[in-house]
Amino acid sequence: MKNKIVKTLLASSAAAAILLSGTAGGSAYAASAFKDVEGYPQAAQITALQQAGIFKGGSDGTFNPQGILTNAQAVQLTVDTFGLNIDNLRFIKKPEASDSFPKAKNDAWYSGALIIAAYSGLELPRDLDPNAPATRSSFASMLIRAGQSSGALPMLRLVPVDIKDEASIPDGGSGPMQEALAFGLLKLDKDGNIRPNQSLTRAEAAAVLYQAAVKGHAIEAK
Repeated sequence: MKNKIVKTLLASSAAAAILLSGTAGGSAYAASAFKDVEGYPQAAQITALQQAGIFKGGSDGTFNPQGILTNAQAVQLTVDTFGLNIDNLRFIKKPEASDSFPKAKNDAWYSGALIIAAYSGLELPRDLDPNAPATRSSFASMLIRAGQSSGALPMLRLVPVDIKDEASIPDGGSGPMQEALAFGLLKLDKDGNIRPNQSLTRAEAAAVLYQAAVKGHAIEAK
């Protein structure tokens, strides 16, 4: 079996060009300042991520900071930030996104990133809906697992912080949430809640991603 001639899956670079685009399909444009982020607390972080080539905008020069981050966008951002790839893996049968995530479309812009994620230890649920909103817990956990599997983020041994709404954290997510607090990706609110199941606007996602990118040395702190 191992001696059979097999094909190497090459991740599509085109998928990376549509990250957080203001349009449905998206495309890459020259990195000029987004015209709709002024006044947002995350403006500097958004700009830093844009200058690093991680964020792209729409043809009208907007970022759409109030748009909701989707699972597909979260996966693509995670793959790109930590440079995940499967270049060294070889397959008897060319893998498709739907092999691991039945709700995914194999001809969609995100398919390459989902395939990479499936083989990168991100522990994404099989029933992942690419078009559904990502949550604070899902995005932070995804980034931490990617960072640690790539060696960019260290494994931590922590004294747990008291999280008032810990019961609402999805199964198996308590450890990553503790790490998210330690790495500074998430913060507790004034009542001590981490709000794990709350969706993220693109601006809010930028703050989480920026911390992960800085901690993982993907970009320099501004």
